Amino acid sequence: MASKTTIFDLHVEILDIVLTHLDYESIAAFRQTCPLAVAMVPLTKIMRLRQQIRASLLEQEHADHQRRQEAFTNQRRWAVVFPQSVQGTAANTTNEFNNIHRNRITRAERLNCYACLKHLPRECFVKGQVTGSRSLGHRDGHRRFCKACGVKKGIWEKGAIIKDGGCALVVCKVCNLLGRVDAEGKKIGICSVCLAASQETPLDAERQVTSHPSPSQPGSRATRCLRCWAIDHTAVPAGSTESRVCLSCEAACRVGKNGT
Repeated sequence: MASKTTIFDLHVEILDIVLTHLDYESIAAFRQTCPLAVAMVPLTKIMRLRQQIRASLLEQEHADHQRRQEAFTNQRRWAVVFPQSVQGTAANTTNEFNNIHRNRITRAERLNCYACLKHLPRECFVKGQVTGSRSLGHRDGHRRFCKACGVKKGIWEKGAIIKDGGCALVVCKVCNLLGRVDAEGKKIGICSVCLAASQETPLDAERQVTSHPSPSQPGSRATRCLRCWAIDHTAVPAGSTESRVCLSCEAACRVGKNGT
């Protein structure tokens, strides 16, 4: 029978060549497969790759911010010469046109997440991660993380309330997802969907019992056995004061009678 050959049977030089053609995510996933892969890809290599990717993303972000800053400056000059080209009311002009991060032309629609090291759409971040000091090219931009990393990597604790512009989100303690939350859910750290489901469950059970009544059976309660004085479920009708012996004592009495 022919012996099986695995990737770990290859020479180290060949394995190094294979790994050089893989991206960071593939190498990190490969390292988690088995102890041999851990030995093949040391942690120092993963950390070095991560630092290189972070540095590359930061460099690209600063260059992108520089280009947008130049475009924003040119646009403002154009607006001074041709004010009729600026659309919208004065309020919109003040709030949007005069801000590089809100301007419809220079606003970044994709940003870097420095937790998962991905270039993601703007919708993948809460508003606080794409404005202020963590906006494109600003001093805390390297601390920006997406919604998925905030939940999966434990950056946000379960039950934490997250502001996303005008709405409030919560890392739900039930479904462990980021969802909308109302005033009642904020107190217990549960999203609106799970809170509504938990409130509907008792009502559904009550409706089911009402629509499908159980057959008429006498209730029962636990009573003390008159022979051994132990508590045993004797199937005595609920509310009755009748006393009986437990099943074990009943069997023992029956054996005694048969013996006599």
